[in-house]
Amino acid sequence: MSADPRQEPAGLIVVGASVGGLAAAVIAADRGCRTIVIERGKELGGGASQDAEAIAAAGTRFQRDAGLEDGPERFAADILAASRHHVEQELALALAEQAAPLVEWLADRCGLGVELMAAFTGAGHSVPRLHAPGDQGGASLVAALARAASRHTRVSVRPGLVAERLIRDGAGTVTGLAVRPERRGAGQTFAGPVLLACGGFAASDALVAEHCPAAASLPYFGWPGSVGEALRLAAEAGAQTRHLDACLVTPFLAMPGALAVTAPLVELGAILVNQAGRRFADETAERLVLATLVREQPGHVAYLLFDERIATAARTADPFFARIVLPRTGRRAMTLEVLSKQFEIDAEGLTLTVDTFNGNVELGGDPFGRERFGGPLEPPFHAIRVTGARWRTFGGLAVDRTAHVLDAAGRPIPGLYAAGGAAEGLGGDGTEGWLPGTDALAALALGRIAALDVVAQASAAPAEPAS
Repeated sequence: MSADPRQEPAGLIVVGASVGGLAAAVIAADRGCRTIVIERGKELGGGASQDAEAIAAAGTRFQRDAGLEDGPERFAADILAASRHHVEQELALALAEQAAPLVEWLADRCGLGVELMAAFTGAGHSVPRLHAPGDQGGASLVAALARAASRHTRVSVRPGLVAERLIRDGAGTVTGLAVRPERRGAGQTFAGPVLLACGGFAASDALVAEHCPAAASLPYFGWPGSVGEALRLAAEAGAQTRHLDACLVTPFLAMPGALAVTAPLVELGAILVNQAGRRFADETAERLVLATLVREQPGHVAYLLFDERIATAARTADPFFARIVLPRTGRRAMTLEVLSKQFEIDAEGLTLTVDTFNGNVELGGDPFGRERFGGPLEPPFHAIRVTGARWRTFGGLAVDRTAHVLDAAGRPIPGLYAAGGAAEGLGGDGTEGWLPGTDALAALALGRIAALDVVAQASAAPAEPAS
């Protein structure tokens, strides 16, 4: 069948200039595929620029250089254990297998300064395998991918366009996409397979209330484009969804700045206090419980309090914390009195809290039931103001190991792919079961898998007869 002359043809149409979408565009274009990237906003990278975006990967050369043995099977086993086996085993292994070549591609093809976080294993990982993407975390990752995409002759990024609907043929194959300008102007259509990489739905209060009611009371401060656009587009194609109740929350969103504190401060011994300088919870409790308790404090905020020993160890473990989070959001003082003035915390209450905590550490008990301590807190002291928030969703469109979106019967929908927040992720159901670094991996690896499959399908397709 000849192409519709009213449609602009493309080898791959990417909806959303997220990190997964940009990676897919560059990978496909490098293999001769003309790619069009549709982006509603002006900025590229989605919400990645404000996050650490550490990438979990097994069997990389960075691990080998550090003397670490790791592999996809071990990584997949860790994913399944952390998610309580709620993640599809085939998908977990497929993404684990893509992780090492993906990270090395980012370093070699995109010029990203990848650094193994060898001093930080990460909760649920059996070996250090988190890779920091450059000096600025997610901002470095976005810059590297945006540079590679914008300089590529076969990649065309189209900002200011809204995806309206998928175009399908009589057999249900997705053959293109209809779009319109965000402000005004005539719509247009593109012909080709479609990759949905336009984020999850954490910014949609209505969708979160429907699918993740436990997290609905928590605010959202992240990328405003996570409104469930992929769910809307794929619904008409009969797409299946999975794990829509999987929502990642954080009790440690640094304010102002809305930077998630992912460094192991609590594991190293930090405590949480409120404006009165009092502890109010076991700092090692589940994320949702702790985030909710933080929001119940005066001003809906609390303060992570730690000392120089903890700060030094956290800087070593997490480059994003060392270079971005602590310099932008932390305060340091030689005494609790001076530190309390910087945040208007009750100085007497804070001093009593630290003295009591240190005494309990020596005695081995805690009134809130905390069982893991890192030692007494000693001057100089650090503090970061935090609040509880929903962070991102892990549920989305069901996909197979080729990143194809599945229909209600579990069959791949030809011509339709999903990556990142648009697709089901590697988190467990509910608000727990998240393995650090797997969210960035899922976005990038599914984008890579989709691009490689599109190229393979195009190579296998018979050539159009000459007219």
